[in-house]
Amino acid sequence: LQSNSMLALSVAVCSFVAPAGTASRGSVAAATAAAPVAPHVRMMNLFGRTEESKKQREFLSLRDAPSGSTRVQFRKPNQATTGLTLGLKFRESFGKAVYIDQILPNTEASRLEKSGKIQKGDEIVMVSATFGGEMWSAKGIGKMRLEKSIAVRQGMTIDFVVERSGEKDKKAKQKASEAAKKEADKMSRLQAQLTREVKEDKQEFSQNPFKFW
Repeated sequence: LQSNSMLALSVAVCSFVAPAGTASRGSVAAATAAAPVAPHVRMMNLFGRTEESKKQREFLSLRDAPSGSTRVQFRKPNQATTGLTLGLKFRESFGKAVYIDQILPNTEASRLEKSGKIQKGDEIVMVSATFGGEMWSAKGIGKMRLEKSIAVRQGMTIDFVVERSGEKDKKAKQKASEAAKKEADKMSRLQAQLTREVKEDKQEFSQNPFKFW
């Protein structure tokens, strides 16, 4: 009888189901192992000493479109406006960069697309300030903040500065070329200086060889 009671107790314990909201150590471990791990996101370091941090600080301090950039003006009603009102749908990419995802037909954006001023895939890098002709950096602000900047803009126009992927590559190559040329000029100057010093030493030695003893 005692043996039968122990067997019944063992069966009851083995068939016990944990109530909702609880979990065994094994199930917690399994869930933890299966949980997706968030990818590493590189944050913008505005206070760093790298060349990239310096460029970001310089761009944030701008209040007008940089020389050689593409500045596009949209006509708009003098009221709260959205990207859709202008004919633009945005997408947000890594690092909160904002790009033109779609251009709606029969809109202000489609008019500017036909004239070649904007196209799908352009990155929005600057946007008009709330008042006046000043502009603010839109790099890394994300889609939501860009839409808010558009909504609070006062007046009948709003400007954007756009950048194309090809332009970025071209600028990067140009900067790399300028840096390489700068380094080559520096080495050339050092070589010329070294040659001049050796020549002066030889001249001095020929005139007074005992000076070097």
